[in-house]
This record gives sequence, C-alpha cells and structure tokens, in this order.
Amino acid sequence: MLLLGHLAKVQGLKGEYLLHALTDDPERLPEIQGLVLAPPSVDLQRDGVLPAAARPVKVRGFRWHQDRPCVAFEGISDRNAAEPLKGWGLWMPESQARLEEGESFRHDWVGCEVFVGGRKVGEVLRLVPTPGGYDMVHMKDLRPGRTGLREVPYIKAWWTLDLANRHADLDPPEGLLDLGRVQE
Repeated sequence: MLLLGHLAKVQGLKGEYLLHALTDDPERLPEIQGLVLAPPSVDLQRDGVLPAAARPVKVRGFRWHQDRPCVAFEGISDRNAAEPLKGWGLWMPESQARLEEGESFRHDWVGCEVFVGGRKVGEVLRLVPTPGGYDMVHMKDLRPGRTGLREVPYIKAWWTLDLANRHADLDPPEGLLDLGRVQE
C-alpha cells in the first residue's frame, strides 16, 4: 500500500476533508480502486495487513478549496461522521500507481547494495522525503572500520540504480561520505 496523504481537517458540514496530499496527482483519487483509511499510527506499507480499524472507502466527491485538495467519501455524509477520522492516512494499493520510465518506489530501494567506484560501501535502509522536496538516502555504512548511518541526498546525477540486481552506484562529491566524521 502507498500513502497518498492525511485527512488534515474536516471542511464544512457535508463530511468533506481537506487533504494533506503526498501524491503529486490528487485529482486522480476518484478513479483509484481499493482506497483505505487507516489511523495515523498504522503503516500499511510496512505492516501489509489491514488492521481491524482500517476502513475501505470510495471517493464520492473531489474538488479544490483554496489550492488544497478537498475529498469526500461514501458513507461519511456529515461533519459528525467525519470528525473521528481526522488525521487518518489515505492509502492505495501499489498496483494502482502509475510510474513513469525510470521511476521507482522508495521502498524498492531498501536492501540495495551501494557501490562507489566498484567498491561496496553500504546498504540502503530507507529513503526519506525532506521538506526541500528531495529524498535523503539512509544508508548503513559498510566500509572497513566504519559503523552507523550515512545520509546521502538523492541527487539524480549522483545515483545509478539497478533494482533487478539490487545494486546502486553512487558518484558523490569528494568527502561527502566522511562528513560529520571526527578528525583523528
């Protein structure tokens, strides 16, 4: 499952929500099959199993309100029914996603071995979006004598990804992997 956004607040009296969208195409919501609402503490991407509290939904209305997506669901007809779900996550099946050529999901990177100049230097633990609009690659440092986590920005020019072989080549600026290291 992929997180599309969170129900930010109830808008009006008809059970509509302003959506804090994480998707780049919220207008597609009415056509997506298999949408699910889940409490904010639930991670359907990681857990994979729908908890009892999760609620399958279908969009009954979509519009823009002051440059923000506003969405309504079947079965949630008024403000009283909508309030308890405020803050919940809106999820969709990965099979409903549209990826352009060369695009991948963040979770597809997890476990990829990272190489610099043909030498294995790490393993991807996760990709984390940043407020600046780019992803930060969290990598376990596997270089001799090193431990811990290295955070490397996903700058397209620095990375070449081969998902089929779980291989990522990194061409970072000199010294990037040593930032934050105490000089001896």
